Amino acid sequence: MQTELSTVNILSLFETNKAERAKFVNDVVSRIESGNADAIKVHLQVKAMEDIVKSLNDNKEYKSLLLDAAEKNGKKFTAYNAEFNIREVGVKYDYSQCGDVELNSLQAQIDALSETIKAKQKMLQTLPVSGMDILFGDELVKVYPPSKTSTTSVAVTLK
Repeated sequence: MQTELSTVNILSLFETNKAERAKFVNDVVSRIESGNADAIKVHLQVKAMEDIVKSLNDNKEYKSLLLDAAEKNGKKFTAYNAEFNIREVGVKYDYSQCGDVELNSLQAQIDALSETIKAKQKMLQTLPVSGMDILFGDELVKVYPPSKTSTTSVAVTLK
């Protein structure tokens, strides 16, 4: 008899604790190292899982259903090897309607400084490695381009 894999059956595979998740990761890496798994395919699968998780977490109906289910258990509860908490997240304040002249003036100063800083950073990125003499007040200062670091990675576009 063949068992049908439903989305809920598949999700149940991830009801794990921290140690089990670490073991899973180590097993995946070990299988790639030994040649028993294809790193490209695994990465595609990981990116697809990330996309599924993001899409589910962004889904308003899912969020509403989750909140309804959680509220039946109280503000804080433990279930399925995890602790759940109902709380406000992503609190934001909009000061634009406060009418505070001083705050508006300070924000305008920050915005102007931010633009000046961005322009200066862009200019510094164009300097030669040997640097350049720049007049700062009455003093000639040797200025060098910023150091640059990066990480090489494999980008995936899901279709």
